[in-house]
Amino acid sequence: MKVMPPSSVLFHILTTNSLSAVVWQDWQVRVTSTPAEAGGPVLLTCAAPASLREHASVAAWYRDDAVLPAADRLSGNTLLVDEGWRLVVRSVMLEDSRAQYSCSVLDPLTGERRRSTPANIDVTAMSVASAPRAISHSQWEATVRRGSDVVLPCLVHADPPPTVT
Repeated sequence: MKVMPPSSVLFHILTTNSLSAVVWQDWQVRVTSTPAEAGGPVLLTCAAPASLREHASVAAWYRDDAVLPAADRLSGNTLLVDEGWRLVVRSVMLEDSRAQYSCSVLDPLTGERRRSTPANIDVTAMSVASAPRAISHSQWEATVRRGSDVVLPCLVHADPPPTVT
């Protein structure tokens, strides 16, 4: 961590009317991806330091240089989860391995926006009939207000496509 002189300590007023100091540090953003099989889903993660994630937000996801639109949660080929820090591409094709995905993160305390270096998806050809298997084995956590919707994706792939309930 790079500690700056006291003049570069930022103060952040939280919604609970308390005051906390935020020490500036240099930060980078990168994209990681799960392996994918043609026709199945892939999970891309916009990775940033935990201290930055507490107050920053993902400003956009890109496929090559095009901004990916914020899709309806139940339709479209992409789905944003975990407040935009994760992107699910529901059905990748072999040609998707040539595309480059990146994300940009906005730090509202400094107004700085940084874009990750592009990452590719490792897409393999679809194998013959296969049993359902999980794409992501991590736990999903979400904070939601009472009465609001929450999305907890179940990322599995099989041939024929599985029915998940």
